[in-house]
Amino acid sequence: MSILFFYLLFFVLTADGLMVFLTSVIVYQLTGSIEYSGLSYALWWLPRIFIIPLIGRYIDKIGVRALSIFSDVVKVMGCLFLICVDFSSNIMVAVSFGIVGSIISIGNSQTIIAYEKIIALISDAKEHHVNIMSRMDFLAMIAGPLVGMALLDYGYKYVLALPCLLYISNAFFFYVKKEALRAEENDVHSHCTADKRVNSDALSLKRHVLFIFTTPIIVSAVLLAVGNNMFDGLVESSGAALIHREMNLPIKYFGMIDVAAGVCGVIGTYLYGYIKRAFDRRVLLGLSVTLITVSSSVLIFNQSSFLFFVGCYAVSIIGKVFSGNIGRMIRIEVIPSHVLASTSSLIMLLNQSILPLVGMLLYFSTGSTILVYALMGVSILITLASGCLLIIYSKRHYEHLRAKENSVSKPA
Repeated sequence: MSILFFYLLFFVLTADGLMVFLTSVIVYQLTGSIEYSGLSYALWWLPRIFIIPLIGRYIDKIGVRALSIFSDVVKVMGCLFLICVDFSSNIMVAVSFGIVGSIISIGNSQTIIAYEKIIALISDAKEHHVNIMSRMDFLAMIAGPLVGMALLDYGYKYVLALPCLLYISNAFFFYVKKEALRAEENDVHSHCTADKRVNSDALSLKRHVLFIFTTPIIVSAVLLAVGNNMFDGLVESSGAALIHREMNLPIKYFGMIDVAAGVCGVIGTYLYGYIKRAFDRRVLLGLSVTLITVSSSVLIFNQSSFLFFVGCYAVSIIGKVFSGNIGRMIRIEVIPSHVLASTSSLIMLLNQSILPLVGMLLYFSTGSTILVYALMGVSILITLASGCLLIIYSKRHYEHLRAKENSVSKPA
């Protein structure tokens, strides 16, 4: 698998990371309100509920290339809208950034699903490339906010030109990779055509949902992701306000949270690559859940310390690297490749379904920071319980895989 895929993945995820930073900071900067920040965050994530399942289905039907180009074009149009429009009210700021943010987040989901599909189709070292994919994600988490912090004082409209250029670069890359991607997808489709004809009705949305909810290891992985995403969503949507109100620091320091998390995320990908050689995934899962729950709990009990906030959140990201990589490998191992994008998109939808709820709870919170920390505590409990379940079901899954491998390797 060409390294160029991962360079372009880094570019487009950097643009997404910059947009996440800008949306969180600018909405609070222009409105001074946790409520409007929460509303913007809810609008950012809510449309995904309806659109993400369609993304996976269209990736499986028309391929990665066409949808990737279309996604980048739409994201460029959203950025240009924010550059050109002057906002006359707080509600217009929240709604405009929320809607464009939803376009960015939907495009981000498309990127992740598309690369999972590419890895499943053309990679000869899937777990290695899944880990590199995570590394690019966290490197982008560093680069995006750093660029935003460095350039924000010049005006956010100037900063928005950079993600436009990065999205255009990614679209051009997929345009020139036409033959390579088409050849790989045609090869897979040729092996699956007969199966698709027989089971066209069975591969409906209802069947995908049934498959997910009757597979305990996937359900456990979804619940773990829900707990992790709930905590991350609270940090992303209210972090600027917490820094300003609880720590009395300028809101642009919010970018340091993502930078520190990105650094630990990159470190986590290297640790994952090293530790997985010595231990099985159950050990990695146990370490992951421990890191997440302990560091997140320490963060809650040190609310006024910026160093504790940044440090503990960053350490929790190492655990989330482990759980994220394992979740991707479970999907690749369990889901048939010709419906991987369709089913993964539904799983991603379930993983992130908590985020609009987080945004709306903050919108109706009357600006209370106590509620933010209480919801963080709930998310930690979800992570702990679902992590324990996933460890149990992972043991059964790997025993089943070993039994299957042994039966195949036995001579007739």
